[in-house]
Amino acid sequence: MSQADHDNVSDWITTDRGEIMPVARDNVSAHGRRYDDKIAVLHRTRLADIREEAANFREDAANLRETKMSQIEAKQVELENHRAMLQQVNEHLVIATIHAQELAEQLYVTQAELENAKFMAEKANLAKSHFLSNMSHELRTPLNAILGFAQLLEIGFPPLTDTQNNRLQPIIKGGWYLLELINEILDLSAIESGKLLLLKEPVSLSGLISECQELIEPLANKQGVRLSVIPCDASWCVHADRTRLKQVIVNLLSNAIKYNREQGTAEVSCMVSTERIRIVIKDSGAGLSPEMLAQLFQPFNRLDQNGSAIEGTGLGLVVTKRLVELMGGTIGVESTVGVGSTFWFDLIPAPYAETDTHDPALRSLL
Repeated sequence: MSQADHDNVSDWITTDRGEIMPVARDNVSAHGRRYDDKIAVLHRTRLADIREEAANFREDAANLRETKMSQIEAKQVELENHRAMLQQVNEHLVIATIHAQELAEQLYVTQAELENAKFMAEKANLAKSHFLSNMSHELRTPLNAILGFAQLLEIGFPPLTDTQNNRLQPIIKGGWYLLELINEILDLSAIESGKLLLLKEPVSLSGLISECQELIEPLANKQGVRLSVIPCDASWCVHADRTRLKQVIVNLLSNAIKYNREQGTAEVSCMVSTERIRIVIKDSGAGLSPEMLAQLFQPFNRLDQNGSAIEGTGLGLVVTKRLVELMGGTIGVESTVGVGSTFWFDLIPAPYAETDTHDPALRSLL
């Protein structure tokens, strides 16, 4: 635009499309008030738009401020709730800490009482074992003399009359019963005091079970019970004390015969796995109820057989269980009332030993 054109500009206007256009003085002069009115209208329109934009801006600012205030208030409420929750948690934590300290003190006192009770129980148990051991030895000495003289009378000359023999038999029978009781008490006291020594070695089951069968066969014939042994492989051996293992099998077989029915059966068998060898003794007796099974391995508990004619001390199964456990095994029983019972125990397999020493002098019993 030249200087002359610039000097000729009377005013500037904004068009409907938003363009800013100069108004020449000549046009103003030529057109008169029409241009002034148009300019005034344009200015008023622009001013109204600016005012509307300002109002909208103020409204947006107010809305934004209100939104921000609402957000701040919500945040404050959230923080206040969080603070209250933390305060409650802290209070609960303090209470829990106090309770934990009280429980720790009670636990310490209880542990001390338990340790003291355990010490006193072990001390009493040791004293009991010593007493039983000493008393058993003291009783066994005169009892052996009584049994010896009774047997001499039984086989002496001149022979006893029937009356004398009838009077002598209860003495012999009672003597052997007392001797069995004393021996089992000695075994139990030795086990509980930790003085029982075991000579663990590979033991062939085939030969040992045959020996037990020979020992128990007379009792089976007397009771009218058929004893059968399912042969096991001659190479099956267990890691055990031979004398004590024999005692375990004889005791279980004796119970299977004594508590059997007339014309009943007792069976011995073996099963082998990669980790254990199981010896199973099954009978066809009256069976045991679940209540009786729960009391089976308790000392001096004969399961309501105290008044029966069947002899027993109530210690045989207890000693048997302890012996099996000392040899690294486990023992169990399954029974059905009216059908019979099956006792079993597992022992650790051992490599096959071609020679199986039978000399009892090489084994320590106590």
